[in-house]
Amino acid sequence: MLFNSLSFLLIFLPIVLTGFFICRRYGNVEWIFVWLFLCSAAFYGAWEPRYIFLLVSSILFNYFIAIQIARSKSRALLAFGIVVNLASLAYFKYLNFILQTWSSVLGSDFQPVAITLPLGISFITFIQIAFLVDVFRDRSDDLGFPKYALFVSYFPHLIAGPIIHHKEVMSQFTDARLAAISANHVVGGIALILCGLFKKVIIADTMASYSTPAFHLAAQLQPISFLDAWGALLAFTFQIYFDFSGYSDIAIGLSRLFGVRLPVNFDSPYKATSIIDFWRRWHITLSRFLRDYLYVPLGGNRHGVLRRYANLMIVMLLGGLWHGASWMFVIWGGLHGAYLIINHAFQFLKRQLGDQRVPLVIASRLFSLLVFPAVMLSWVFFRSESWLGAKLMLRAMLGFNGILLPEKYQALLGSLSTQVMSTFHMHTGDLVTFGSSRAVLWMVLVTAFVFLLPNSQQLLAEFDRNSGFAGDLQFRPPLIAFRPTALSAVVAAGVGIAVLAAIYSGVPSEFIYFQF
Repeated sequence: MLFNSLSFLLIFLPIVLTGFFICRRYGNVEWIFVWLFLCSAAFYGAWEPRYIFLLVSSILFNYFIAIQIARSKSRALLAFGIVVNLASLAYFKYLNFILQTWSSVLGSDFQPVAITLPLGISFITFIQIAFLVDVFRDRSDDLGFPKYALFVSYFPHLIAGPIIHHKEVMSQFTDARLAAISANHVVGGIALILCGLFKKVIIADTMASYSTPAFHLAAQLQPISFLDAWGALLAFTFQIYFDFSGYSDIAIGLSRLFGVRLPVNFDSPYKATSIIDFWRRWHITLSRFLRDYLYVPLGGNRHGVLRRYANLMIVMLLGGLWHGASWMFVIWGGLHGAYLIINHAFQFLKRQLGDQRVPLVIASRLFSLLVFPAVMLSWVFFRSESWLGAKLMLRAMLGFNGILLPEKYQALLGSLSTQVMSTFHMHTGDLVTFGSSRAVLWMVLVTAFVFLLPNSQQLLAEFDRNSGFAGDLQFRPPLIAFRPTALSAVVAAGVGIAVLAAIYSGVPSEFIYFQF
């Protein structure tokens, strides 16, 4: 079941909310645990019913292991729990990848095993491993089984995050807090849901229509022109951002309807001024998990500079592999690991020589301008289906396949057309990505959207502060900040109608991170 489907928005969600408010009115928090768990299991099973058993089995196993670890503080038992979780993840997600890699090494034929990847298995595995580690470290709350079952299966975050921590989220499920749910919680939740749906249905899916054809040609090893390669990459760069941040907005908004605040997962990452800054803004909860449960246990920065850089690379390689069973994701992770090492090395150099040296100041500003192009380059490997496809895209981006320009764009050059076409070795031809004026307009508007407009939490920051649902305002509210007025209601209604119409007119598309 997809967040951007009519069955979810018009059937499932109203039923869940009705049951929730009945439990809140006539029952207690234990009723709500049971109700939301049953709804979450139904939500998960709507995709593949047989995997409800996998979800419940995983919850029962990890809760039992957690109890034993709490009693014995056994490191061996902790290791056993982690290994079982990773073994399950390896079987469903990585078995064919391992077999294919082994077959390539041996030069034998590869016969894939028929395995359907359970939705959200990476997210489910991560949060349960983190819980076992926290129990061993005495950093966990005594959740009790109903609360733990809901913690793992809670449907707003179940499929693609944010990756929640039990203390920051489950502590909010109390009778007092549930009794304090106000209209502001609902209004803020609806605003975020509409914002997320707009990002996904209107922007991300439109960008997909421009990025997919060129990457499909690359996967088929068909030549792509210079402008098409760059256009497709730019489109995918925006597609994955609006797709995943849209999911996170919807998840956070849904949880607000139950009076529970999920952690922010995106903070305008394409506005980052360094790769370090980028990873503090992109998929924030994953970055936090990798830091707390992988980078720090590996030694972090406590054993010298070289060990620190090695740890960074290991973490990013594993983070890349976590995204998918493909060497393309490993390359993507390795590329970001190299970026982070360069960034940290430059920061070290600045501390040693002084931040105010003119060459270093100039270099800092230059590097800040290179962050977005560097991130774009890494998406080539993330999106490509094979090394050959990625290589073809890179060659096209360097102009090896020629530069095509439609006649209608040549006309815009006027008398300079012949000279420009000759100078840049351009040829007349049709484009896959930028072939229409509409595509160009979309790219301009979406680029302005990303770099000029405030993000979701900035839009709602002042409203949250005034409603008591958020902490202190950390930045000046933008001019277009959300306010519960008649005008905002009209705008919200318009967005809702546009989204529902777009969903009704076609088959809802999966979120990119559903496959992870």
